[in-house]
Amino acid sequence: SYFQKIAELQHMTKAAAALHVAQPSLSRTIKSLEEELDVPLFDHRGRNIVLTKYGEILLAHVNLIMKEMEAVFDWKVYLRENFENAEGEIKKAEEAEHKTVKLSLYAASKMVPSFLMEFRQKHPDIRLEILLQSLQQDAEVMQKGIDLALRSNIKPLDDGHSVTLFKEEIMLAVPDTDPHANMPSVNLSDFSEASFICLHTGQSLRTVTDFYCRKAGFMPKVALESDSPETVQEFIRTGLGISFVPQITWGGVGGEHVVLVPIASPRCYRYISLTWDKDKELSAPAMELKKYIIDHFADFAKS
Repeated sequence: SYFQKIAELQHMTKAAAALHVAQPSLSRTIKSLEEELDVPLFDHRGRNIVLTKYGEILLAHVNLIMKEMEAVFDWKVYLRENFENAEGEIKKAEEAEHKTVKLSLYAASKMVPSFLMEFRQKHPDIRLEILLQSLQQDAEVMQKGIDLALRSNIKPLDDGHSVTLFKEEIMLAVPDTDPHANMPSVNLSDFSEASFICLHTGQSLRTVTDFYCRKAGFMPKVALESDSPETVQEFIRTGLGISFVPQITWGGVGGEHVVLVPIASPRCYRYISLTWDKDKELSAPAMELKKYIIDHFADFAKS
């Protein structure tokens, strides 16, 4: 400040030169400050000036104020630098988000990871976010920014925002000790009193199989519920019950003391479909994944 420089140099002319201001202007500034405080701040001693006791008090406060202002200035610099860092990080996150494709799975979750390996190799810059969903969560899905969803349905879906990928038969999995294991096919109505091992209520396959049970005139007596095909297979093997098994997407569940028997009446099928939000424009990475799934998933599943 002007006051600090005059107090430091104890000379009005030298202070004016150091501050690059005209001496009369500097003198008027100090005079105005003295009038405002109503006390003299400097005493003239020859060509020099020295602080009065009031000037010394003011200088102590001015030094403190300037020190605090410097601290504030440094803090502002710190904030600005960190804001720039945050801004850069936000930009990177935004770019990553733009390259992220969110795929929601209601069906075929067992085979999707291996199916997507080749896609990841071809598109290493695209980040995939896979979410396992139930029908109970369906209302919230698109609100969370899901790009694509693999679903199963009783009927094929083909409209402006969905495409059916393939149709698969639903079989009945029984332990090899069950009398039905050696039959070429069975009627679902014959199992109205059987103990079923099912997926949890709200899962896509559970909804489809409950539909066929109602069609056969009963609701399944659920002994156990599980989300894992491997766990279901183990339960069947130990004789805890029977289960519905999709022939393609649950491949590998049969065998080793578990037999898959076709259901003759009613014939049980489900359709695996890819859907997307009709009100949302898909990003370029999402379009890439959509095309890849439509072009290759059916062949991969059936192989």
